Amino acid sequence: MKYITLIAFSLVSFITTKAQLTKGNWMLGGNVSFASTNYNSANYATTSYTASVLDISPNVAYFIANNFNIGVKTSFNKLTVNSGSSYTSFRLGPSSRYYFLDNEKRINLLAEVGYRFGLEKGSSGQSSTNTYSGGLGCVAFFNSSVGIEFMVNYISDKFNDYTGRNNTIQLALGLQVHLIKN
Repeated sequence: MKYITLIAFSLVSFITTKAQLTKGNWMLGGNVSFASTNYNSANYATTSYTASVLDISPNVAYFIANNFNIGVKTSFNKLTVNSGSSYTSFRLGPSSRYYFLDNEKRINLLAEVGYRFGLEKGSSGQSSTNTYSGGLGCVAFFNSSVGIEFMVNYISDKFNDYTGRNNTIQLALGLQVHLIKN
């Protein structure tokens, strides 16, 4: 009987949640993404190669208006090339998000844009990067403070020691905690 009560309580709280997307609240969290991409540049030993990228991106943001936040997003990623070489990078920079639906909705749609400056170190040395990103996704709130999100991101990297840009489409899964202002 106590399991039925617990399940009923969980369902009611899940259905009646209100996300804290209101001005003055904070958001902490991050996402994990994976991508397989083709890189092209005249500067590479071979002009084209395929790489797999695992990316972990923690973030913190502040809601400056209802449904709109600005913050800082970092990125730690590991890139493995089909030739066997690998690269590790760290990036940091500003980001912003907009949630399209009312904060009473249990499921919400969002758009995110950002810029990150970073360093990459690997088999062929070290390089600095400028990364522009944009993404669309949805978030499902478990309660008023915690949501799980699914994102599709477009990432454009410019390695300062190389010509051209590397463009990637990523699928990301994340968890965000919304801290309520008292």
